Amino acid sequence: MKFKYRWWGKGDIDASIGIFFDGFSKILSATGIMLFVFGMPADIVLGKIVPGVGLAIFAGNLWYFYEAWALAKKEQRQDVTAQPFGIGASQLTGWLYLIMGPIYWQTGDAELAFQVGLASSLIGGMIEVLGGFIGRWIVKVVPHSALMGNMASSALVWLSFVGIAMVFDKPIYALLPFCMVIIDYLGKADRRFQKIPTGVIAVVLGAVIAWCTGSLTWENFTASFSDLGFYPPTFCGVDIVKGLKGIFPFLPVIIPLQINNFLSTLQGIEAAKAVGDVYPERRSMVMDGCSTMLGSLFGNPFPTTVYFGHPGWKELGARAGFSLVNAGAYLLICLTGLTGVLMALIPTEAVMVLLIFVGFSVTASTFQELDKKYVNVVLLSLIPILFQYIQTQISSSVQAAGTTVDALTAAQFAEYSVPINGIQYLGNGAFLSSLLLAGLLAYVLDKKYFHAASFAAALAFCSFIGMIHAPSVALFPAESLPFGVVYLVAGAWLVAKGLLFRKPQAQEEAAAGPLQN
Repeated sequence: MKFKYRWWGKGDIDASIGIFFDGFSKILSATGIMLFVFGMPADIVLGKIVPGVGLAIFAGNLWYFYEAWALAKKEQRQDVTAQPFGIGASQLTGWLYLIMGPIYWQTGDAELAFQVGLASSLIGGMIEVLGGFIGRWIVKVVPHSALMGNMASSALVWLSFVGIAMVFDKPIYALLPFCMVIIDYLGKADRRFQKIPTGVIAVVLGAVIAWCTGSLTWENFTASFSDLGFYPPTFCGVDIVKGLKGIFPFLPVIIPLQINNFLSTLQGIEAAKAVGDVYPERRSMVMDGCSTMLGSLFGNPFPTTVYFGHPGWKELGARAGFSLVNAGAYLLICLTGLTGVLMALIPTEAVMVLLIFVGFSVTASTFQELDKKYVNVVLLSLIPILFQYIQTQISSSVQAAGTTVDALTAAQFAEYSVPINGIQYLGNGAFLSSLLLAGLLAYVLDKKYFHAASFAAALAFCSFIGMIHAPSVALFPAESLPFGVVYLVAGAWLVAKGLLFRKPQAQEEAAAGPLQN
């Protein structure tokens, strides 16, 4: 009898709702931020970006449905679960606040911000594809604690910190949903008799309060229907070519964020393997990057990724039907202008509470997974990214006051106890310096001094070409040149330590050898 995969399981309804709500909350948040926080024109956001998002997620979900179908057919199993897929949360906020936002605030040119965002996403997709070939090597070379610390730090700052600031900026309708997420998701309160997920209740409650208090109005809601129509994705090859001209200053953001992205995909594949669904690792990672590049070619500036959570949906009995549901739902909403209607119905800040939880969840799981001796690795990785957030806030604040950071002197900032130079040095290239500094410390903790020295050399190299501590990529920039020299000296000191302690360590290992045998 010919095998036929029954791709709809008992858990596919739950998975469809959960994954769509989690994923589309990011799209609603990003759309609201671009329209109402950045002030970007609706014809770019709703007419170009959102349709591109819909196409990218539609294509990716179809692919992962096919992967589940192929695996089920190969192994003659009905219990195969597809990998959940969508926009990466950290990548979305990184692109918004560290690439597109700064360009738009400094130039007032929304088209340029859009173009550089697209070009960044195309390069990011190429890095994801490359991850299919070098991902395992990076896992071997970079300490696990440094990789996890970098990922947790970016999630905590660019999801939780940003989200909490937005919640407390609109406490009337966003604070109560936030409290519900704290109680049920972070506090894991007793929810045995709660049929509807807390996230859904929190967002609906926020919307109800916003409508009752007049924060959302019937006039705006009815006006949003004027944007309904058909918005097909448009080919943006010319926009990408234009955006590539301004991409170099953002490479220190793109590269480490996308390394984290393809490592997240790798973790998702490993999690699926642990519960019996063994997907082709390289092919999955390459296709992840291809969906990002496809999206960028048609207007989506945000990288896509496999979501972590496959084991949970498998436990509920989901198969692959949720992938088709999400593919169709995204395409329908993103290509018809319904995103604008949903934004007029649900306040952005109420949706952000879900991203706050994601940031906390990633950080908490990192601390739970790692050995206690690596706590300082995670804390060290947090510092540059936290200062990058502070740098962004300062830049936005002075622009709101009608000037720029460059137009003010360090002495003017110092009058108000703001060490602007230190903030700028740490903020520039923060994702990359966070990863490299954390890697150095992790190897020192493991007493692998030569490995730590190689990370010091990498820090020096990145300083000498302006990837870290400098405002833009350049050869021997004045701002970061002294940092490179210091990192070289630190590397030499680590080499000296390695040479000094290599002999005693070798003797200890030799002495321990016979006992172990």
